[in-house]
Amino acid sequence: MPELPEEPLSSSRFLLVLLTSAFVSCAASLVSAQQPWSAHSDEPIVEVFGGYTNYHVGDVNGAKDPGLTIGWAGQFILNTSRWTGLVVDASGQNGDSSSAREVAVGMRFQKPTGRFIPFGEALAGIQDFTPRGLASQLKPALAIGAGVDVKVTSRISIRPVQLSYVFSSYNTEKTASSPVQKNALNGVRVQSGLVFNFGVAHAEEAVVSARCSAEPSAVDAGDQVKINVVSTGFPAKRTVGYSYTSTGGVIVGSVATASVDTTSVEPGTYAVTTTVVDNGRRKHRRTASCQTAFSVKAKLPPTLSISADPASVRAGDASTVAAIGRSPDGRPLSYICSSDGGRLTGSGSTFTLDTAGTPEGTLTVNCTVSDDRSLSASASTPIVVTIPKKETPQPSKFGSIEFAHDAKRPTRVDNEAKAELDRFADALAAAPDTKGAVIGFASAAESTDNKAPSLADERAVNTKDYLQKEKGVDPARIELRSGSGDEQKAELWIVPPGATIATEGNTVVDENKVKAVPRVPLKPKPHKKAQQAHHKHR
Repeated sequence: MPELPEEPLSSSRFLLVLLTSAFVSCAASLVSAQQPWSAHSDEPIVEVFGGYTNYHVGDVNGAKDPGLTIGWAGQFILNTSRWTGLVVDASGQNGDSSSAREVAVGMRFQKPTGRFIPFGEALAGIQDFTPRGLASQLKPALAIGAGVDVKVTSRISIRPVQLSYVFSSYNTEKTASSPVQKNALNGVRVQSGLVFNFGVAHAEEAVVSARCSAEPSAVDAGDQVKINVVSTGFPAKRTVGYSYTSTGGVIVGSVATASVDTTSVEPGTYAVTTTVVDNGRRKHRRTASCQTAFSVKAKLPPTLSISADPASVRAGDASTVAAIGRSPDGRPLSYICSSDGGRLTGSGSTFTLDTAGTPEGTLTVNCTVSDDRSLSASASTPIVVTIPKKETPQPSKFGSIEFAHDAKRPTRVDNEAKAELDRFADALAAAPDTKGAVIGFASAAESTDNKAPSLADERAVNTKDYLQKEKGVDPARIELRSGSGDEQKAELWIVPPGATIATEGNTVVDENKVKAVPRVPLKPKPHKKAQQAHHKHR
């Protein structure tokens, strides 16, 4: 039995398939749109294409198709990223020999390059093809193509050409003379038209931002604060401008980096607000702002302390003066010092005061420390200058000799005293500018014998006589005195230049009245018998 031809697709069935395909494509697009992508400026989220199509399907029943030259085309495009999009495609063509309708969905791959957006597509769907005089057939269809869109405005683009290769088929009826023939409809479709863009740059609004910082964040009045601004999200092709306002100081600059001059600004905290605006027109203009703060510190003057080492000197000596300054703000310091006397030299924080030629008294060293902002502090320290008084030379006791060994000659200088007097003479010879003093003393018993001469005077005179005659001491260098006491002795004193022997308790010996007794040995008394013989002989 011969096969029956396939039942032609009715208009209602074709409409049902078309609506079903559109619903599936839109559902997929809505699911994808739940996660919106961050569009760049002038890049749409949704595009609608409408235009003209020319479709050449190939050979049907051995006859070459002249082409379906009259047709329409439309697309709905949802850009899921900057590079990809979902496409719902529909077209219809009519010709002298046949007509065709296509509905397809698929993916679009694109590369925005300024005004030109080249793209490629891969679509799958159905085609309703009707040769003239034959029944229509609904067959699967694939379309692979490429094209380019050219932006005219942010809302309208021109698609000058889109070229697609469409794969489908059509089966002819089986007759007694010929079997069923399957025709491959591998045709070429050319389209052009307009593209309407929607949702342009809506996602930009959330990503345009600016970030500000102040460096340093705390300064002294008169210093400058650097304001740095980093803006993000603005279209690369647009020019960005900056404006600044500050609650303190003067703004210098109108670019991404500016500065605040804080001259004459009082201590406190101040805010700088920056506004960033691009050169977009009207509602397309992007604006972002940010704020940062800086503080002006109160100027703290330096402090100063001074010390002198030593604080008291003899005239002619030097004292070291140390100035110790500190800046609470950590500023560099310089020192200036002066003195109301003496000669002050030095630099930095250490000085030396030379007191040569200064009178006795107190000198004052004054120092001032200053920072680089002309804030200063002063301090002073006294230095006492003394002139030592010359001490009056004093006589010193050298020793003494005794006169208690010879009761018959109580004023004679004996050999035992001789050794001490020799040492005394040597001391006088070693210091030619010194003098000597001899103070004679007598016991109380000797002093009460009014008939006896002054034994104290005689002991002093005999001592000097030994020094002069035996040791060669100049008699002018020996002063004789008679002291009061209860001893049989003579004291020996060294009298340096300018010194005088104490006169209390002693008197000057009058050497004109007291004669020295020579140190001759005592002659032994003759024997009694010898005396008698001597007298008898006479």
